[in-house]
Amino acid sequence: MTDRKQNQAKIFSSYQSLDLVNKIYQVKALRFLPTLNLRPSPSILELGSADNSFLDLVCQRTNGRGVGLDITKGDDLEQPFKIKSASVDLVIALEIIEHLFDTDHFLSEINRVLKPGGYLILSTPNLASLTNRLKLLFGRYPKYLEYSRAGAGHLHLYTPGILRTQIESCKLKIVTMTSPNFLCPFITKPWFPSFLRDFCMYLGDLLPTLGSHLLIVAQK
Repeated sequence: MTDRKQNQAKIFSSYQSLDLVNKIYQVKALRFLPTLNLRPSPSILELGSADNSFLDLVCQRTNGRGVGLDITKGDDLEQPFKIKSASVDLVIALEIIEHLFDTDHFLSEINRVLKPGGYLILSTPNLASLTNRLKLLFGRYPKYLEYSRAGAGHLHLYTPGILRTQIESCKLKIVTMTSPNFLCPFITKPWFPSFLRDFCMYLGDLLPTLGSHLLIVAQK
């Protein structure tokens, strides 16, 4: 087995053991880690870290040191982060920005805590996904957008161009924009064929503007 296939097998084995199925954006984020020019033992900050299970996995993959901020721990991500300026090598913010009122402040705080050359990995639902385009074409309500407070609490939804514009306005350079996969929510299931899993992820790279979610790697 090649090194690349061994690494992919480890990633999916870890995900299955942590029961993180269907969080495809996390699987795709893990795949980007080896491409980042991180310092040895990097400092990692996850925003919206919940129980830190994903943060722990990222630290294992990078031999890094991690801190997680989450509302369940009393952290308000719309206030200044309790993190020193220019102290973080990698910020991870997956499926969090759409829940916040002041997204400009959120991104400016990310810029503040990142070291020069540090990275941001961010994901969010894609308002302009192929699914939503078809829904709107037939007069149906778009996915991931709530009209009442009873939903998941999405306050903002992004199209690829607007997400890129806002991140760049906060003085972060886009390195990569992709989508976790293309129209296939089951690729992390143990029974899903590996060749189809890789193909769906490849389609996410090839057609990122049509995927259900957007995943961006940016650098300070």
